[in-house]
Amino acid sequence: MNKQHGFTLVEVLVATVIMAVGILGVAGLQVVGLQQNRSSLLRAEALQIGNDILDRMRANPNQPYAPVEFDDAPAGGTRNCVALTCTPAQMAEYDVTQWKCQINPVDPDSPDGDPYAICLSLGLSSTSLPEGEGEIQTLNGVQTVKVRWADDRAGNKATVTLATRADG
Repeated sequence: MNKQHGFTLVEVLVATVIMAVGILGVAGLQVVGLQQNRSSLLRAEALQIGNDILDRMRANPNQPYAPVEFDDAPAGGTRNCVALTCTPAQMAEYDVTQWKCQINPVDPDSPDGDPYAICLSLGLSSTSLPEGEGEIQTLNGVQTVKVRWADDRAGNKATVTLATRADG
């Protein structure tokens, strides 16, 4: 009787296939984990930006902040209320302009993707949310703030919605 020692070629190939499938599975989990981490970071940024404008609205309760639509550009002639004294109405306009610039300062009409001039003058020229947009609406005394952005490479939008009663 002839006894064999060691591994056969079939055993080695089966072991290699099992290892390859395991490594691909771990790599897939790593990619999904990175995507979820990025999505979580963007959601946290959107929540921070949304809460920022809500705090500004609460600090200036007698001024109308709405309506602001998703596709509205930051107001170009806004007075810089950090450098100059402003009325409550000017402060509300400044708050909304600064908020829009924080979300996405990029002018979609610019062929080179340049920021809006007002965002540059306010020192807010870097994008915090990809394809970010913001909206403020008021209904029955409740102010609703929505911040949305492209959450993945396919351009699928994610939205954060916050609401407060900001009337005096």
